[in-house]
Amino acid sequence: MSWVRPEQPTIPTVWYTFQAKNVDSDRLVNYRVEDLTEDRYEDVVRHMSEHFLTDEPLCQSKNVFEDEVAKAEMLAFWWWCLAGKMTIVCFREGSDEIVGVNLLYVKGTEKPAVINSKNEKILSLVTTNRYSTEQFKVCERYGVERYLTAYGLAIDRRYRGRGIATEMLKARVPICRAFGIKVTSTNFTAHASQIAASKAGFKVDFEMTFDDFAKMGPRYSFPGIKSKSVKLMSLKID
Repeated sequence: MSWVRPEQPTIPTVWYTFQAKNVDSDRLVNYRVEDLTEDRYEDVVRHMSEHFLTDEPLCQSKNVFEDEVAKAEMLAFWWWCLAGKMTIVCFREGSDEIVGVNLLYVKGTEKPAVINSKNEKILSLVTTNRYSTEQFKVCERYGVERYLTAYGLAIDRRYRGRGIATEMLKARVPICRAFGIKVTSTNFTAHASQIAASKAGFKVDFEMTFDDFAKMGPRYSFPGIKSKSVKLMSLKID
């Protein structure tokens, strides 16, 4: 059975706080990472559309943002993910503007969902990510029943270069501890997110270059992609 978030800790819980540069200056200000509340679901989907679809290497290569069918399927998938009530958002102190979003999901040994899409761009994204995940079976390798994963991390472009992605990844530690989860693992496709994950303590469990993916056939080919590889990176929670 799929994991269901228990009633405690309640939503929204503030999971992590940190300091980083302000949006328009080098002045350090406070930021917080907390649970997403239902009243901000539409805002988060809009944020992901604006800051993920156009910049994430696979989506960018396939130009998902300009494909109305592919884009609609991505948005529908995000809404499904939000229903799991694990997504976290980052806010700057004194502001309700969304700085960053991480679509979190608790995954276990249950069989992967059947891919119903007929859109070749979506099939390409899903099969590539799924292939990477299947090469290193997280639950089996780490001896756990479930782990915390993610289906997208996006920082507002105006806030990039401040280490916010790294801090949002660090927030997974208290989240995992609160729910008794011993491992968090994610496919990182962008070079910047791979660096952020490394700084947050994540280690590479599996890596495959996009050149090698392309050898597997057209569905795994990403012309002009601005990233070298997919890295499945994990962090054990003490």
